[in-house]
Amino acid sequence: MRPKKNNPFSEFDRLSNEIEEMFFRFSGGPRLRMMKGGAFQPLADVFYSKQANAIIVKLEIPGISPEDVRLTLQDKSLVIEGTRADTQPEADKAYHQMEIDYGPFKRKIVLPAAVDVENASADYRDGFLTIELPIIERDSKAVNVPISVKQKKDK
Repeated sequence: MRPKKNNPFSEFDRLSNEIEEMFFRFSGGPRLRMMKGGAFQPLADVFYSKQANAIIVKLEIPGISPEDVRLTLQDKSLVIEGTRADTQPEADKAYHQMEIDYGPFKRKIVLPAAVDVENASADYRDGFLTIELPIIERDSKAVNVPISVKQKKDK
């Protein structure tokens, strides 16, 4: 039987994982942020769909009812706010590990183009909220701007 070859990078992988864990603990992780009253931010993808000619925002919000989410479009910004409630009473728990964020969340996403607010739509399925924002086609014709000449007033 031949001896197993060692992966020369396995020690680097182990060290990298330990360093990441150390920084996570040092920064307090999501629990410290929540204890200080900060809101968590669900993960989001923002991309352009050629087929729909729209900006698509896909937000990961499992365990959050769509009724607990509010979407606001203003100028070129989309604000997504809501709350993930923990349904089990605190008195009934003694945590061994805690990684799921609960409480309020808020995401503000600056959109890369002007969108048609009237035709925006949002769908919730399998823990993902998908927001479709059709892009407004702006008229890009050139416009001449007249220049007015003002006379200096004598002192």
